Amino acid sequence: MKSAFLLIAILLFGLLPASALDANITDGCASDYDRAVDYFPDKVVVEDATRYAVEYFNHYKVVSVSDAFDGAPGFVYVLTQCGTPGPDPADFPAGAQFIDVPGGNLITLSTTQLPALSLLGLLDQLVAVDSGFYISTPEVTDMIAAGQISEVGFGAEINIERVLELAPDLVMSYGYNPATDAHPVLLEAGIFTALDASWREQSPLGRAEWLKFSALFYNHEAEAEAIYAEIAADYAAVQAAAAAVMTDERPAVLLNTFSGYSDAWYIPGGGTYVGQLMRDAGGDVLLAEADSAGSQPLSFEVVYDGGLAADIWLIDTFGVNTSAELLAQDSRFGDFAAFQSGAVWNNNRDENANGGNNFYEWGVVQPHLVLADLLAIFHPELLPSHEFAFYQQLDTVEAD
Repeated sequence: MKSAFLLIAILLFGLLPASALDANITDGCASDYDRAVDYFPDKVVVEDATRYAVEYFNHYKVVSVSDAFDGAPGFVYVLTQCGTPGPDPADFPAGAQFIDVPGGNLITLSTTQLPALSLLGLLDQLVAVDSGFYISTPEVTDMIAAGQISEVGFGAEINIERVLELAPDLVMSYGYNPATDAHPVLLEAGIFTALDASWREQSPLGRAEWLKFSALFYNHEAEAEAIYAEIAADYAAVQAAAAAVMTDERPAVLLNTFSGYSDAWYIPGGGTYVGQLMRDAGGDVLLAEADSAGSQPLSFEVVYDGGLAADIWLIDTFGVNTSAELLAQDSRFGDFAAFQSGAVWNNNRDENANGGNNFYEWGVVQPHLVLADLLAIFHPELLPSHEFAFYQQLDTVEAD
């Protein structure tokens, strides 16, 4: 009779004896805690990301984030399977944060975190964002319009009272400068806050792999591993196609435009996220420092001399959809060979009216699509029927 009642409980309530776990618990808590049982049979292996790591123990996992911003300390998050006892806080560094998983209500403070939640099927946990102004993910914009998701503001000016009213289990933030960031304010209020340092990754796949970071807080490791494996395989396939191109067939590529705000033209180095994308797509960036992990500010005159003959020009400019609009910014742009041949492309194919660019949202977690766009621009013969996801070619006009 007792076994019959247990079977009914399993069928009705999903109460699975711990000894029988063959997958992570993604809904509800563990029952009948057994210290010998591995409560996380599904695990992630961090392959390309360098700014976070995870170590698994039977009933908890320790996630660490490093170099989240210049001068940042290490951040430690202890994720305990709910229904099991938490580890002793004395065993962890001061400042470590503790949370039961799978997590619940979530607030995100960066648009780059939304695609991972969408892919993992976790948008139903989202209760607030910083602002809907720049968001491209349609499910989220629909939820904001329907009043299902709140907006809590940016940085140190975050509406902490509204955050406390929403009572999130978790806030995913980021760091640039502790004096102006949201996370010090949130931590002071006692709110569990995890820092997303994906923007510090210098490789496209490294940034994309942060979707596993989000998965860790909801025990969705199996889904994250499968999704990322497909992304990485697709990226490798496009990269392999580009690698087959002969060296002398690689186009000379000019990046960005002159910024009147800073009186500089920034060229990403070969060791940057952008630099790797260009290299993996079979292009050679003009004026780039090969091993630099930063962008070099150059004068207009230096770029004019070194980039005038570029085969292709890739810009990153809000609201520029035609050559005429680009030329209106500076008449000297009309002298560039790529402008005259119509080989100018902008990454704003999917841009909303407020300047929210999906290149910086879904493009982060789908680098294989960004790479395919670039391959089709650099070597169109390899992808003759390619449908662009993020880049569009500017209309041509006659240069004076």
